[in-house]
Parts: sequence; C-alpha cells; structure tokens
Amino acid sequence: MTEHPAPLVSAIIIFLNEERFLGEAIAGVQGQTNESWELLLVDDGSTDSSSEIAKAAAAADPDRIRYLTHPDGANRGMSASRNLGIAHAYGWYIAFCDGDDFWLPGKLERQTDLAGRHPKAAMVIAPLLRWRRWSESPGAVELEDVLGVGRRKFGRHPYAGRLVDPPAIARLMLEDDYFIPGGALIQRRILDEVGGYHNEFRSMYEDAVVMMKIASRYPVYVDDKISYLYRMHPDSCTSTESTSSTVDSTRSRYLEVSEQYLAANGLLTPWLEEALSRSRLSTYDRRHRPIRLLNLGRAIGRTILPRSVRDLLRKSWRSLTRPEVPCDV
Repeated sequence: MTEHPAPLVSAIIIFLNEERFLGEAIAGVQGQTNESWELLLVDDGSTDSSSEIAKAAAAADPDRIRYLTHPDGANRGMSASRNLGIAHAYGWYIAFCDGDDFWLPGKLERQTDLAGRHPKAAMVIAPLLRWRRWSESPGAVELEDVLGVGRRKFGRHPYAGRLVDPPAIARLMLEDDYFIPGGALIQRRILDEVGGYHNEFRSMYEDAVVMMKIASRYPVYVDDKISYLYRMHPDSCTSTESTSSTVDSTRSRYLEVSEQYLAANGLLTPWLEEALSRSRLSTYDRRHRPIRLLNLGRAIGRTILPRSVRDLLRKSWRSLTRPEVPCDV
C-alpha cells in the first residue's frame, strides 16, 4: 500500500445488517467536497450482504477505506463498534455516520472550516434532519423535524453560531433530550481524553454519554446548518427498541453514568445537579414509579441537605447497591 499523509478526518460508519442503505452511506462520504478523509467501515456482526458491500468498497479503494470487524465477527453493540473505529483511526478529527444514514456533500468542508476557525472547540455540533422523504411516502416531508435544537420542529439552537464554554451544552442536554447533539465533528484527542464510548450502551443513549462527557469539560461550537440526514425507517434501532420501558431504563442509566463521570472529575456543579434532578423526574413509564419516587427524594435532598451530607449519603448508597469498580467513563 502506498504511503499517504494522515487524513484530516476519519469518517467511521458503523453498521449491522444495513444492506439496503450502506452503499448510500458510503457514497455520502465519498462525495464530500473536503477530500482529506479516510473511511473506516465497522461491521457489528452483520448476517446479511452488508459485510460484502463494505468489503467491496474497501477493496476498490484500499488507500482510503478499511473494513473492520470485532473478533469472531461478534455483535458488540454501537458503542463498542464506535470505539473499534476510533482505535484504528488516523485522522485529527472523528466523524460518525450510521450505516442507514447519509452525509450531505458539504458536511466535512463546513465543519472542518469551523473547527479551524475555533481551535478551542472540542467538537462542532449541528442539527440532524429526521429524514423521511427518502421513502417517497405521501406526507413524509411534513413529518420531518430536526434533532439537537430542542423540542421545536425546525427551531434554532439557542447558542447557534457560537463557541460555548462548558457546561452550558451539558445542561441543555439534561434539561431536554432533544438537545443531545448529533452529526458532530470531534477532535480525536478529546475522545481519547474522555475515554471514548461506554460499551455498556449497546444502542440507545450511546451518543448521549460521550457527548455529556465532552460538553461538560470542553468548549463546543454550535453550527446551525443541517448536513446529516438521520434516516427514519421501521427497521432502525430507534424504531425497534424504543418501547417506553426500554427508553426509561436506558435513559436512567445514562443519567446515572453521567452523574458518576461528573462527580469523579469534579464537574458536578450545583447548576448541573439541579439539571440532573429535573431530568430524572421526567421518567414517565408507570412501571418506574418507584424510580420516580426515589428520584424525587434525591431532588428534595439536594435542595435541603448540605453538600457534605449528600456526598456521604451517595457513597453509602453506592456501597450498598453495587460493588466498587474502576470508572471507565
């Protein structure tokens, strides 16, 4: 293989049984106007023809595209697949695309330009279009909206066009899941510094955990241009796993892991504690009423108890409910 300079961006496409859409996702990277990229295709144990599609793409352009898989072709989940891609990436920046999604042609050019003009930014974030018109179904366009800007169909992020110091974006994420960023361009060194993705999260909220770790520690630049198309279809992870009980339990764990990370790194300010308390109260599944009551008690405790007492109670509760393990978040 001919030696080439390290690319500016490592694009990572993770996929599991995406034979319908993977070719289009690959084409979205190949069509970028900024051509300083490499593409890592991470197979999470596919059993359909998507593995062959990825291998063929890598064989056709071996200097720029590589095919990766877990040992024995195992299915390890989205977080582990993202971490596998990161471990093999050479780029200064990392940008992810799922195997059923699509990048618009100017994504990398625009985001690398913004990152270059704002070198303090750990990442550039932007809205995602929940893309339905691809299906050509009647009324699909009218059902589209954007993620990452709050609960407004086509709203504008309150910090759009700004470099935002921590933990402002982290607090927005806690106050409203619709502020969880996506379509980001992230400095590789930052992902290394925060420990990458949390392998426990196999699907839902896997992005939220790493975004919380970054946004709570580093400045973030907020772009307002959509360049990532988040394809909505019946077989997507979001569609197949989003029962109310699963969402609630995974979301509760995301908040717990976020609190652990913030506390372990001295980032759990009263500002974020308040946001965490309010976020926990939004758990809505009736089967989780005991959790909601516990969270209500925790919220009240945060309001009336001194920090020293709260820290003592938190340590006592953790020692009773789970063994002490190294924090990998």
